[in-house]
Amino acid sequence: MPPYEYILVGGGLHNAILSLAILQRRPGARVLLLEREANLGGNHTWCFHAGDVPAEAMAWMRPLVAHRWSGFQVRFPNLERGWSQPYSAITSERLDRVVRQAFAASGQSEIRLGASAARVDAHSVTLEDGSVIRGELVVDARGPTVGSKASAGYQKFVGVEVETRAPHGVLQPVIMDATVAQEDGYRFVYLLPLSDTRCLVEDTRFSDTPRLDRDAVRQSALAYIQGKGWAVERIVREEHGVLPMPWQAGAPSEAPLSSPLPAGYAAGWFHPATGYSLPLAVRLALHVSGCEPASVFGAELDRLWSRQRSQARFFHVLNWMLFNLVEPRERWKLFARFHTLPEDTILRFYAMRTTLGDRARILSGRPPQGLRLRRLFEQAHEI
Repeated sequence: MPPYEYILVGGGLHNAILSLAILQRRPGARVLLLEREANLGGNHTWCFHAGDVPAEAMAWMRPLVAHRWSGFQVRFPNLERGWSQPYSAITSERLDRVVRQAFAASGQSEIRLGASAARVDAHSVTLEDGSVIRGELVVDARGPTVGSKASAGYQKFVGVEVETRAPHGVLQPVIMDATVAQEDGYRFVYLLPLSDTRCLVEDTRFSDTPRLDRDAVRQSALAYIQGKGWAVERIVREEHGVLPMPWQAGAPSEAPLSSPLPAGYAAGWFHPATGYSLPLAVRLALHVSGCEPASVFGAELDRLWSRQRSQARFFHVLNWMLFNLVEPRERWKLFARFHTLPEDTILRFYAMRTTLGDRARILSGRPPQGLRLRRLFEQAHEI
């Protein structure tokens, strides 16, 4: 028998969630989590809507939640709207602490930090130091690589977490404030109030290119803060990212038949139109932790994989339309209109559980100003 039942390669969000699910649902399982850095989770903030996580997963997801709010808002030049739906945030610091505690409590599972995988095989992982570790199931969730691709747009952002001298007045998350100048595609600011005097401010662009000028975008975020009249006591931390928004599938269309199991961004387990991956990480974790390692592959994984790819195809179409048919300065109007739709449609969109009715509602209505109809006929073959 191999020394481990599960070897999880990569200590980011996906394998952190998967490891907690296994340790909670399969007591006694021998799990090895490998991460090349000194901490788990990197430097990120992950948020989710209440409907993104089924009740059966909350037992092991709840400890990860660092902040929770009773609702969220959007702001556009022609629309302000709020929803009384819970919204939660996970921080890298919280994830690192909770996962370490869960492994320590298990007594027979292990985290190895500073362990970089040179090769991942069906039942073994070879580290860069040449050592070989064996396990029944290997899950490869190493992070994404983002390059310049003709078949994708990009979500890129710089976030600054600031401590203000006086209360900033933001009571609920603002997931899109698009009342800002439109630059480099569709631009909006994301506000996450972490306390009365602390707020994460992310300046985000849905852009045609992956190039991120961190200094310039950071200054834009700080200018937004200044425009709000906030006096900044200090900048607590900064995060940044460039995430693909593809309109062509880059991951295999069919589920794997055997170990290793691909997971995370590189395997396509993310929402093409938002960049969010947490709901899909939870769904995969529920499946993997619900059966023996040898039973992970088969009809149930095929169905899960197929549902995810079916949803992704719809969002690929939306991405293609956004980046190819609409002038960059007019793109905000699509998102303003989308956020006028029924609440259930919006929440299912974010959860990547759209129905045919949702899709009809999203695609119907008057075409936005700036629609490049000529490109519709010239490039429709790309999707």
